Amino acid sequence: MVDCPGSLQQLVVEFIASHVKEVCTSQFSLTEDTYKLYFRDSNAFFHQKVANLLLRTLDRKGLLNDLSMTLFDPVAVRLSQVNLHNANNVTCKGLKVLKSHQIHSVEVKNLSKVSVDELISCFGEWTLNNIQELSVSGSSFSSTHSQKGSVCPRLYVGLSKLRNLHVLNVSGTKLASHALLNICTDLHHLSSLDISNCSELESVECLRVRANTLRSLSMYNLKVLRVKETGDVLRELKELVHLDVSENKGSHDAVARLIPSCSVVPSLLRDPAFGCKLRSLDISGQDQTQPEDLYVFLKGHPHLEFLGLMFTSLCLDTVFLDGFNITVTGVARADQLVEALRRYPTRIEYVPKILYKIFMLTTHFETPRPDVIKLILPVMNTHSTQSAIQLAGTACLYNLTKGRVGEQIHPHVLRDMVHTTLTAMSNFPDHAQLQKNGLLTLCCDRILHEVSFDKYWCARLVLDCLLTFNDPSTDRMAVAICSIIAAKISTAQTTLLGARSEYMQKLLTLVKRRMEEKMVDMTLKFTLSALWNLTDESPATCEVFLKENGLELFQQLLKVFAKDAAVETKVLGLLNNIAEVSPLRGALINKNFLCQLELLLWSPNVDVSYFAAGIVAHLACASKDSWKDPNTVRENLLEELGKVVISWEQPKEEMVAYRSFQPFIPLLTALNMYQVQLWAVWALHHVTTKNSKRYCHMLVKEGVDDVLRNLVTVPDSNASVRELASRVVDVLQENGFNNKNL
Repeated sequence: MVDCPGSLQQLVVEFIASHVKEVCTSQFSLTEDTYKLYFRDSNAFFHQKVANLLLRTLDRKGLLNDLSMTLFDPVAVRLSQVNLHNANNVTCKGLKVLKSHQIHSVEVKNLSKVSVDELISCFGEWTLNNIQELSVSGSSFSSTHSQKGSVCPRLYVGLSKLRNLHVLNVSGTKLASHALLNICTDLHHLSSLDISNCSELESVECLRVRANTLRSLSMYNLKVLRVKETGDVLRELKELVHLDVSENKGSHDAVARLIPSCSVVPSLLRDPAFGCKLRSLDISGQDQTQPEDLYVFLKGHPHLEFLGLMFTSLCLDTVFLDGFNITVTGVARADQLVEALRRYPTRIEYVPKILYKIFMLTTHFETPRPDVIKLILPVMNTHSTQSAIQLAGTACLYNLTKGRVGEQIHPHVLRDMVHTTLTAMSNFPDHAQLQKNGLLTLCCDRILHEVSFDKYWCARLVLDCLLTFNDPSTDRMAVAICSIIAAKISTAQTTLLGARSEYMQKLLTLVKRRMEEKMVDMTLKFTLSALWNLTDESPATCEVFLKENGLELFQQLLKVFAKDAAVETKVLGLLNNIAEVSPLRGALINKNFLCQLELLLWSPNVDVSYFAAGIVAHLACASKDSWKDPNTVRENLLEELGKVVISWEQPKEEMVAYRSFQPFIPLLTALNMYQVQLWAVWALHHVTTKNSKRYCHMLVKEGVDDVLRNLVTVPDSNASVRELASRVVDVLQENGFNNKNL
């Protein structure tokens, strides 16, 4: 098995994050005039590592809000790091809890209700004096309610308080040149700065102020990269170890493209004195770079460890592929693309192209690559509204989890993959190819049977897909998935699905189409299985089935596909579900169907005979008013039922699955119809011997064992019934279920 399950610590934190209501209680705090969460166990204590993990987990699950933030009372939960990537429901009110923590690292992305200066105002004195890392990528520096003209001073004063700050990421913000000057002037320990995608920056002259401290500088997609003076500034930053001067091709506005300009990169590479300490250089997208210039630069910088060449022809040059022992991002090889995905997960301009290239390569992967899956998932989650990224991502995930390769990937990785796939399908319900990608991934026995995920959500999305698209391959995959999942969700959930008439109409239409074509294919078999499972112990679904003329259709199926045991079994299995519903039995008591039933009772296939007999047993328990000719037909069927059950031999394999034994109790207690009792006891004996582990416990839990013991002891009960009931009781005892021993 590739990869391993999470640590016990991770699993426990995952459970707590998913069950906050169960492990916590909400109380009103008079001192703070608000509701707060407290752990039910007053002795609960989370040290910093676990507290940080809990915050990240709640954030990842989208569960953070002002109330859940109150859980982080430093008396019980002490934070040292704050990571908020998915906290759109958190306001300043919730962040005030940070004042009481000693935090040395904060990373927030795209905060919508809190500005940067408001965030800093939520820091306590210790944090203001000691915080070393701050990332506010994509955030706003000023609150929307700030008065015009009062914003800038608040911003500069806020950041200026962080005197011990070493790492600052303000990428994707509206940082202006004068704000950058204040940052460089006030933050004397600044060693790492990310100003990528700061569209309002007109100059970086002020970086000279930090020439002696800056070790890392990221300037992706800045207009100033095409200003000559920028090159002069970069030459003076002698302490740089990492420099990112990459671009997004064609990213500049239309007016800028009309003005001739050239990148500062070629001249920097030709300067032998530039970047003497560099170990990492990213020039991705810099298509003006000449191979000879880069070659000379690399020769003069033997300590370089990383080179970004994404979207340049340079990454294809064999000199740079094999001539130097450095890590490269590019599109030439799998290792370049994987490294690109690792380094550029937030670059919306890069990610679709990277994923497309990875997709092309994954068609040839012969070994499991959970590492690649783990890189793709957060990228898809980050860009959940970008159709191009979701399309390419779902295609990659299918290739990375299909066939024998997928069999070796750990279920936890597959679980996360399924969740991301379902999210993509939910966000783009009308995108045919994306939906097909999702269905291809989900249509996998191992995933459907062994992986834990929200199966009701999956079933609903799959059925919606069935409604939206009229495509044979989509139909086949959708009903295949639904046929399995419908048996794994609760009866309440199957009722929610099956009771929707539009779903029922579509499924019955698929059946009718194949009946008219006299074609038994996988789509028909899967559709019949889906209908069978959706109607199981769901009276509402059974009622919709009858309302949509399903009974008439299924009676025709039995005629058209007579002697096809697979079709007959599924049809009779569903009709058996209807027969279990007392108010609906009258619909089945019609002359044509009863004649069919009498013939099917004696089918040479025990599966067919078994379900036909089950229907007879339930119908025999219907009220006399339901029978138009109560004596002759009913008595004849009962007589045949008794004969056929005695004639059966136990099949080698388990031929039926039950959610509950409750429908059997009225049959077992039908004292005046031993044939009905006989079928019920035979059924219980069959499932308890074929799958003792599951059914013995269920039978005792539901009190059916008491009914069986009563049958054994009642002197006037039928001998065959008594003998079979005794065998079932013996099976229970053999499996440790003596009396009520659960």
